[in-house]
Amino acid sequence: MSTVSTITEPGQEYPAPARKNLLLDAWLVLFLAITFGTALAFVHVKLSPIVQANIRNETLSLVPVLVGSPEEFDIQELSQVTPSGESLSFFHVTDKEAKGLGWVITASSIGFADRIQLLVGLDESASQILGIRVVDQKETPGLGNLISDPEFRDQFEGAPTAKPLSIVKSAPAEDHQIRAVTGATISSVTVANAVNQAVLNLKYYLESNPS
Repeated sequence: MSTVSTITEPGQEYPAPARKNLLLDAWLVLFLAITFGTALAFVHVKLSPIVQANIRNETLSLVPVLVGSPEEFDIQELSQVTPSGESLSFFHVTDKEAKGLGWVITASSIGFADRIQLLVGLDESASQILGIRVVDQKETPGLGNLISDPEFRDQFEGAPTAKPLSIVKSAPAEDHQIRAVTGATISSVTVANAVNQAVLNLKYYLESNPS
């Protein structure tokens, strides 16, 4: 049986084996990336209004809860634009005689994974926090997402607003200190910062709109 061999001149290299078409592979990867990216964007656009509607419905259901769950109440939604152009949203809860029961403010800030959205309840004079609720978050399961648990959020109830809240890793020594969720300091600080900003926003509103 005869064999066929490739003869090269001295100093020349043997021809390299045939390569895959790298350009074709690159186009295939690009096509798949565009296809999946477009599909995800389409899903996001379709679901976003539904998600926002659900958050609003949850917000409206939590507003009376954050001011003490009165048996009879009215909710007035208010807004104001700050000098910096930020739009502020408030819910004022009153009883049937129009007596103020408290305020609920929407707040948000960027956490460890994504934006955290929450509601902050305050008394009529904005001098005390009545409670908070997280309405949307995507923090790490088993760590950052524990900001939604009563063990963390209940610490905010009754906290005075004379000083900004601060996060500590040990047992709080002062009434404006909040103990962080173990292993989730960033998420905890994000919530405290959002609450502090909400308090400032409401005080600004009240100063701008004296009764």
